[in-house]
Amino acid sequence: MKNCCFCINLRTATLFLALLGTLTHFYSGLTLTAMADDFQDFDSGTVFGLTMYSYLSGLACLAGAIGVLKNNVKKLRFFNIYYWADLGLHTGFAVASAAMLFTLHTEICKEIIQDEHVDFDMETCEAAYIQSGWIITLAMAINMLLKLHFAFAIHSYTKRMQQEQEESSFYQQNDTIVIDYTPMPVPTVINEKQHSKDDVIYVAGKEFIPDDKKQQQQ
Repeated sequence: MKNCCFCINLRTATLFLALLGTLTHFYSGLTLTAMADDFQDFDSGTVFGLTMYSYLSGLACLAGAIGVLKNNVKKLRFFNIYYWADLGLHTGFAVASAAMLFTLHTEICKEIIQDEHVDFDMETCEAAYIQSGWIITLAMAINMLLKLHFAFAIHSYTKRMQQEQEESSFYQQNDTIVIDYTPMPVPTVINEKQHSKDDVIYVAGKEFIPDDKKQQQQ
């Protein structure tokens, strides 16, 4: 994938998703913390789990934003793993919600009809409920497809950054060329005069001159 949504740079899209996730998840965590007393009728364990998940998700998104700004592959990889895990959880929740939505329509319509202020009959209520259920299911499906597209965008950017850093480290390790140097032997200059002096032979205290040299001197 080269671009997100066909026109947005992968780095810009990843940074935007990370910052948006940081703001929304931390806001959700703070809201749940502030309204903890209002959820006394709900399971305290569920509320605590949702609160902790919001804070942890905010930290994961913050790590992704830092990874984009600092070109940190480890933080980007962590954000990428979190986003795919979050997508899996949301997909499971959406499927379960859609299944419950279409299996509880009779019970819900019975409770609605019992209200004296409602003029619906059973058939009208079920028709309206099923139509609303399909609209909600379609909205959840579109949301999941968008999140899947964003997950692939984050994965592509993380993979590209990892490849760039690996190539950069490879070139840094191989940019030094070692050349073996073998020193050339230094030529020895022979002093001819000194050599000629060393070749003189003395016999009985007199210089011995061979016959061939005598002929040359004559």
